[in-house]
Amino acid sequence: MYYCHCRLIDGTGAPAVEDAVLITEGTKITYAGPAAGAPAAPADPAEKLDMGGRTLLPGLFNCHVHLGLRFPFTSDRVDEYGTPAYRAMVLYRRAVEALFCGVTTIRCVGEADDADLAVRNAIDKGMFMGPRILSAGPLIIAKGGHGSEDWGTVECTGPEEFARETWAVLARGADLVKICVTGGMAGEHEGAHTMQMTEEEIRAVTAAAAEQGRIVAGHIGNDEAVRMALRCGVRSIEHGYVMGKETAKMLADSPAFYVPTLAVSASVDYLEKHGNPRYHIEKIRAIGKRHMQSAVHAAEAGAKIAVGTDLLPSDPLDGTNATVRETELLCEAGLSPLEAIRAATENSAKLCGVDGVTGTLEAGKEADIIAVSGCPDREISDLRNLGMVVRGGSLVFSEITGDPRPRLLPLPFGKIPEGASFIDW
Repeated sequence: MYYCHCRLIDGTGAPAVEDAVLITEGTKITYAGPAAGAPAAPADPAEKLDMGGRTLLPGLFNCHVHLGLRFPFTSDRVDEYGTPAYRAMVLYRRAVEALFCGVTTIRCVGEADDADLAVRNAIDKGMFMGPRILSAGPLIIAKGGHGSEDWGTVECTGPEEFARETWAVLARGADLVKICVTGGMAGEHEGAHTMQMTEEEIRAVTAAAAEQGRIVAGHIGNDEAVRMALRCGVRSIEHGYVMGKETAKMLADSPAFYVPTLAVSASVDYLEKHGNPRYHIEKIRAIGKRHMQSAVHAAEAGAKIAVGTDLLPSDPLDGTNATVRETELLCEAGLSPLEAIRAATENSAKLCGVDGVTGTLEAGKEADIIAVSGCPDREISDLRNLGMVVRGGSLVFSEITGDPRPRLLPLPFGKIPEGASFIDW
C-alpha cells in the first residue's frame, strides 16, 4: 500500500515529516520518509491511499497490562472466570479491543493459568488476528504479598524458591518475569511503603532470568525499593509511586526503563464506578500527587520511560482510552508530545526487546501503523482522533475515504463505542 498526502512521525523522537509517503509490501514497511524522495506511486488506484493530511505513527504499545483484570477487587483467591478456557477467551477479546485503540503491542505482566501465553501463541501462529503480545505468565510474589488474593499467583519464600519458580515460568515460554517487590494499592493491609522481598530473593530471580536471556519487571512502590531493585538488576520499574530526585537519577543512569502507569492513580472515578472497595479508592486518591511527582522527577532526570496503564488498554478514561490518556499524563509530567509518543513506541519496543521488529516507522520494520487527525507532536490529545489501524500490514479498521481494503475483524469487533467499558467481560 502506498500512503500519501500525510504527515509522518516515525517514533524515534525526530520531528514530523510534513509531506510524507509510507509504503508497505506484505507485512513490512519498504519506505517511510519525505514525498520528495519516495518511489513513484503505483498505477493501480487500489494500491494507493490518500491520507488527506492525517498523521501516521507507529502502532502504540501498552507495557503494563493485566488482560484478566476484574473489578471490583475481591479478597478471595477464587477464579472469577470459572475455567482457564473461558479466561483465555476473555483475554483474547480484550486484546482485540486494544487493537481498536491503536495498541498493536501488549506486554502482559501477570496472568493466571498461562492464558496469556495461549493467546500469544495463537496470534503468533496466525490462528487469530490480534496485537503482538509479550507474556510474563503468573506473578511471582512473596508469601502473603501483593497479589496473594488473586487467582493464579505463585507465592515463594527464600531465594531458592524464587529461583525455582522463575525457571518454571520461563520453561513454559514466558518472555519476561514479573515480581512484586513491595505492597500496593489493591490489598487492604498493604501499601506502597511495605517491603515484601529481600535483596537476596530479588537477585535470585534476576540471575535465573538472565540465564535464559530474559528480563525482570518489578512492581515497586517506594524509593528504597526502586534503588534496591536497580542494584539487583531489575530492568523494568513498574509504578514507582514514591521516587525522589536522587533515585530518579540512579534510574536514568541505569539500563532500566520506567513504566509509571500514571493512568491507574488518575482513575478514581472509574474505580468508584465499578464498585472497588473504599480502602482501595482512598489509597489511590492519597498516592496520586506523589505518583505524578515521581514521574516528574524521572522525566527531569532523563529516565527511559515506557507506556503502561495497569488498566485495560481500551478502558475509557477521561474521554479517551487508558493508553492514550497515559501519554497525555506523561506530558503533564514534563515530557514533550514527541517524547511521549516515543515512550509509547520506540522506548516501549526497546523495553520489550522487539525494537528490531516494530516500534518505529522505518524500512524493514513490521507495518504496525496508526493514523490520526491533527498533529499529536504538537498537541498530544490528537492521539484521540484515531482513524486507521494496521497490524503487520493487515487492516484492522479504517475511516479513510476510499480505503479499498477489507477489515479483517468483523462485528462485534466494531470500533468501541464512546464511553463503553469492557471490564465486566
